Amino acid sequence: MTEDKKKNILITQDYDPLEGTGISVATFGIAAELVKLGCGITFATYNVPDEFAGKLVEGVAIEKLKTIADLQSEIDKADVIVPVVSFSRVFRNFGIAVGNLCEILNKPFFPWVQTTVQNSKFNSSFGVNDYVQQSNIFLMEQMFKNRACKKVICVSTAAADSVLSLGVDKDRVTVILNGLDVKKILSKLDEPSEKGNDVMCVQRLSPEKGNTMTVAVLANLKKLVPNFSAKIVGDGVEVGAVKSLIKVFGLEQNIELIPKLINGDCVRAIAKSKALLSTSFTESYGLAVAESMLVGTPVVVPDIEGPKELTEGGCGFTFDVPDTSKPAQILADIITGRIDTERIIQRAKNKIETECDVTKQAQKFYQILAG
Repeated sequence: MTEDKKKNILITQDYDPLEGTGISVATFGIAAELVKLGCGITFATYNVPDEFAGKLVEGVAIEKLKTIADLQSEIDKADVIVPVVSFSRVFRNFGIAVGNLCEILNKPFFPWVQTTVQNSKFNSSFGVNDYVQQSNIFLMEQMFKNRACKKVICVSTAAADSVLSLGVDKDRVTVILNGLDVKKILSKLDEPSEKGNDVMCVQRLSPEKGNTMTVAVLANLKKLVPNFSAKIVGDGVEVGAVKSLIKVFGLEQNIELIPKLINGDCVRAIAKSKALLSTSFTESYGLAVAESMLVGTPVVVPDIEGPKELTEGGCGFTFDVPDTSKPAQILADIITGRIDTERIIQRAKNKIETECDVTKQAQKFYQILAG
């Protein structure tokens, strides 16, 4: 690939890249960094608000797709295409359609896999049956083996293992962790960050995030630390169930439920908490976990997929799903100071700064696309 061709990259995904969800923060962050490396980046989706359509955001051209012809036109203008794909129900078949068009137009593409096959098992919670799930996974497999697919980029080893389980050659699969803008995040923290809140939870209120477990852990925590304080940041289909469980367990005075915080405010709120709790049943990476590790808040996470990978090397506390007693005890020990977390905090911060800095990840991304 020539120098000129390195500068014309199209990224596609089927939801708003500026929305502020974990995946959108990760994908747009890489896109903005690729601009700094001299690439011309277009982000194409059918789900972006009209106010951003056709405009540059941090140097990234945002295009709103209205027809397949629009998509074909964007692919035709690009030299390299990066369809963001997922095994979960959220992405449906948009990424697969992009891959098929790339083959027809003889354009090289690099699928960017954001979740694991484990995530797809929760599709039934949204009315997607096993046959549809298996059909989507089969189509994903065919896309990865497509002659125009040059490399499959995965956000974690767990996501890569899912791709490899479909029989994709290991030489065609690479791991590039989702990056954090380390300097930007650290520069916006309040100094010092007073730990006025005990437990922080940042999660979509949908079944795969284990929200009932979250409340159960906090109910057990109340038995150990009666006056603890917690914030749950998130919204979704289970908001009613979460509110009901908070009431049933008598946690109204302990838990504040916050529908949404913009990313900067969310990170500051994490930094002002003594611990971050995750109870997800599936998590390919875990942006909030990585952010918490960076800003010096110890994490208590399930021993699964992405969180396990991030906390390897003594960088956090893990527990087995669906145990709700152990995480409650860990949280109680952190809150009351019975656990010395200083070394864990330092190891965690060093790991994120070393392995997850978005500038470094974008450079790896660039080298893959240019190679």
